[in-house]
Amino acid sequence: MDKLSYILRREAGLPAVLTGRQMSMVAFGTVISYGLISGSAFPLLAAGPAAVLAYLAAALVAVSLMACLSRLASAHPTPGAFGSYAECYLGPAAGFMVRAAYFVSFVLIMGTEVTLLAPVLGVWVPQANTSLLLASVFAGLALVNLRGTRTFALCEVVLSTIKVLALAGLIALAGYYTAFGTPTAPHEPVDVVAAIQGTPFPDIWQAFILAALGYVGIESLAVVAGETKASASALRRRMLVTSLAVVGLAIAAVAASAALVYSGRVSLFETPFSALLRVAGLPWPQTLFRALILITVLSVLNSQLFCASRMLFSLARAEQAPSGLGRSTARGPSRAVIATAVLALAVFLASTWVPGQTYAAATAIATTGLLFVWLATFLTYVAYRRGQAATAKSRKTWHVDTAAAAGGALAVGAIAASTWSTESFSLTLRIGFPFMLLLWLAYALLARRGQADANHPCANQLTGRTV
Repeated sequence: MDKLSYILRREAGLPAVLTGRQMSMVAFGTVISYGLISGSAFPLLAAGPAAVLAYLAAALVAVSLMACLSRLASAHPTPGAFGSYAECYLGPAAGFMVRAAYFVSFVLIMGTEVTLLAPVLGVWVPQANTSLLLASVFAGLALVNLRGTRTFALCEVVLSTIKVLALAGLIALAGYYTAFGTPTAPHEPVDVVAAIQGTPFPDIWQAFILAALGYVGIESLAVVAGETKASASALRRRMLVTSLAVVGLAIAAVAASAALVYSGRVSLFETPFSALLRVAGLPWPQTLFRALILITVLSVLNSQLFCASRMLFSLARAEQAPSGLGRSTARGPSRAVIATAVLALAVFLASTWVPGQTYAAATAIATTGLLFVWLATFLTYVAYRRGQAATAKSRKTWHVDTAAAAGGALAVGAIAASTWSTESFSLTLRIGFPFMLLLWLAYALLARRGQADANHPCANQLTGRTV
């Protein structure tokens, strides 16, 4: 039996009901997060105006990743997405590790990122128990997803549309005040060219790491493609256009924030876009910004819950998670949704009991896991293209897109390796690498106990598949 066909049949059953626009909004939902809405202060602190160049460089990696995924996902949409492709082209162990790393990373991010809502809820509902309110967020998002894919999509379209329009408005407002506003920050405008030239490379590299991690979530387009009803050509075009739009908006946001700060309009030591609302003289600036934070975080969590539950569904269908989690109805994989929400809630509860340690461990594991997903995706595409050449008996085994994928793999590998000596990310591999080793051991145990099929058609090395 054909390797990829085996996986596609195994993961079939989810309703293909999403439109191209709804699919696009999930990518905006996962990528446009609190960091961009607040004005990307961390990259600016790390590298000054050079942070914009770091975002541009990281955008090349993200777009290269999506160029690879768009070819695979448009021809063979499946909820396991890059995990399923890794299983086919790199082997069952790689497929398990990619799926598990992606699922665990998103659960950890959800469990820690929900705490960004605490300051908002603490101001708006001061008498209520904040922890109880945050726990109820997961219950509410789970109910939305349990109502079905269409309900999830409708909710995400509303949330993402609001935050994208708001971010675009902030970018336009920042442009206006950069050009015509009166400086209010306690410093003079900065010579941007001189500042970039004087920025040490390690600081630019640190901003590059932050920028690359800021694009994490864009790969969710491949997961959502498994429930999209568009044709292959339309799906590929939508994925590429959406990817360019997402990275373009992110770069514009960072550039606008940098322009505000280094033209002297706002201070770097306050949230740039929040300060912009105050400088612009808009009524209730703090209330508006808190509302935007609420919408942004809910959108991110909603999209992450959807994508993580689909990856758990894929694991279950591969017999690498409890089989009940692989069941689906016309509304989607309800059990996988519930399990994902419960695990994210458990992470949140752990963060309330031991906040510092939980956040550090969760961040390190999620960073390592998602970098591994990107690295494996690039390697998967290289193997896929080599398989194509072998099938066609062609001597030309190296293409421009293959070279881009290999370059992306090298960039992700360099990012991961450099975290060891970068102070802000020093715990990443120290905690994340043992976690990846545990995943490999988990797969070995599953295989030994017979839960991983020893006769799986993907167990042998790929000999070729034309997509």
